Amino acid sequence: MRSATLTIIILMTFTCFGQDCSLITTPVDGDVDIAVDSPIRWSAVPNIIGFVVSLGTTPGGGEIVNRRSSGQNNFYIPEVGLPADTKIYVTIGYFKAGQDFTTCEIESFRTVKITEAPNCTSLKNPINNSSNIAAETQLDWLYSPTATGYILSIGTSAGGTDVLDGFDVGNVLNYEAPEGLPADTEIFVSIVPYNDIGNAINCREESFITTSVVVDCGPYYDYLTGTSITLSPDINFPKRIGFCVRSPSTRISSDDDADGYRWFMVNSDGSETLISSEKIADIPKIGTYRYEAYNNIEQSTTTVECGKSVIFQVLPSDSATIHSIEDHRRSNGQVAIIAEGQGLYEFALDSRSGPYQDSSVFHNVTNDFHKVFVRDKNGCGITESSIQRKLTSDDFPKFFTPNGDNVNDHWQFITPKLQGEITVTSIHIFNRYGNLLTIIDPNLKGWDGTFKGSPLPASDYWFRAYAENGEEIRGHFTLKR
Repeated sequence: MRSATLTIIILMTFTCFGQDCSLITTPVDGDVDIAVDSPIRWSAVPNIIGFVVSLGTTPGGGEIVNRRSSGQNNFYIPEVGLPADTKIYVTIGYFKAGQDFTTCEIESFRTVKITEAPNCTSLKNPINNSSNIAAETQLDWLYSPTATGYILSIGTSAGGTDVLDGFDVGNVLNYEAPEGLPADTEIFVSIVPYNDIGNAINCREESFITTSVVVDCGPYYDYLTGTSITLSPDINFPKRIGFCVRSPSTRISSDDDADGYRWFMVNSDGSETLISSEKIADIPKIGTYRYEAYNNIEQSTTTVECGKSVIFQVLPSDSATIHSIEDHRRSNGQVAIIAEGQGLYEFALDSRSGPYQDSSVFHNVTNDFHKVFVRDKNGCGITESSIQRKLTSDDFPKFFTPNGDNVNDHWQFITPKLQGEITVTSIHIFNRYGNLLTIIDPNLKGWDGTFKGSPLPASDYWFRAYAENGEEIRGHFTLKR
């Protein structure tokens, strides 16, 4: 004999008007012309166990939603919307450990008056163009804002109504045929939302294929092998990919091992458009997409699919613009590439083929001429620029011998090989006491070791060279007699 224990919980409640109680924030108390699909949000309360929300057409009533738990979420989205042109009363309550149930002050707002028929909806489950659907499957569809009911037709041919003919299911978002759907058949479904203004127009028909064989795709435990079995393929596809904005489309592909593939574009109304049944797909624009991979499983006299899918976002991407290059080689050997753009970038030095790194900062960079490369990770192009050679005192002569033999008689800057675009504009020469002796033009012969026409003695002399890019190079050299 079975016995049952009945536990009765008596909730002690009190109404709260203080700071610890929630106030609705969307919409706010007294708002008017609120959309019928508006979420209800309220202020958070610390350390709660859970919220309870009631929505009614009378103060404190629950005609729409009666004491519905929202967990610790301080929001609630009515599944089938709110009645139009109606004053909605909101009652929020919550549980706190060790305290009685708290009911907050009743607040209200008025919804907008509806002046148009609702838009069309689409199947949520099964999705359009799917296959191997169990005949006992419940149909689910998306809420159409402002709809107050739905007219459902089901047939075994396009436009057919032999399974269900224009049945008004009311203001619900699902339907299950009492005796199931015909097996091994393509099922055509038409869902027409309506409200007091009229019916949605030009709603497209959707379809899926049922099966008489239901396969457990797993995972399940195989007692013979002692392992977990999954008949669906393993899929490994990113949740975000880039779309090259300069291209009419972006081609993507799957590396997964499967018997078949499908790529769907998810439309703004939640419906899906099949764009490829191959391993590759050409993505036409940015947006939301669904990728599906499946294995064909042989069962008796038929083949069924076991599949997995993933929703992914296609985001805009582009080649980089190199805004500037911060050259700190003199101080710490570092170079930082400042790149801008819509893409995700990686960076390489001296070689277009890499290796590339995520960091835009390079360390221990020599003073030589370098090329930098910025590559978009989504394949939208490589941008390159250059880092000019850094001049040092080693690029200037260490000595000269002005003895009139026409060999090394003048001290002058000699442009080094692979200099890049660096141009020295002037060189100031000083004696050891810091007195300016002369300013020489790098395009002329140079300094002959005299001051006001008189030869200067053998000694060390100092120079300060100025480059066109703003660099200043200091050093010294020897005059030998």
